[in-house]
Amino acid sequence: HDPRHRAFDFWLGIWDVRPAGAPDSAPPSENVITLEHEGCVVVEHWKSIGGGTGTSFNVFDPTRGKWFQTWVDSSGGMHEYRGNPDAKGHMIFSEGETPGGPGQPSRVPTRLSFFRLGPDKVRQLSEISLDAGNTWTVNYDLIYVRRK
Repeated sequence: HDPRHRAFDFWLGIWDVRPAGAPDSAPPSENVITLEHEGCVVVEHWKSIGGGTGTSFNVFDPTRGKWFQTWVDSSGGMHEYRGNPDAKGHMIFSEGETPGGPGQPSRVPTRLSFFRLGPDKVRQLSEISLDAGNTWTVNYDLIYVRRK
């Protein structure tokens, strides 16, 4: 009954997902976001147009006063994030780490943000830092459009 558990409900639904700036005619990836375990866990079911799959579990932990996301995927990747909504209701995972790519450290500091762009549109922005959080670069930038 804690309203903080509902802060990420804007992401629930079935979405067509494309890189920011891609035309609407580009084939989309699919993301199905459900509310499970008696409404306590937001679960993501990702299918990319390239065939990759992934799942995330998103939960608010009242004992720590934060949201947590754990992502796992078909490449064996595991991402972990911590954060909270900002004053505008966007979900901002300001603390995180993901597997590094070639020539990078094994784990890389990562931020993950979900911006509410309206009832049927969400922007997901991933940023990484290769210098312990001093500077950040875009890892990926996605636009979600609710499937009709």
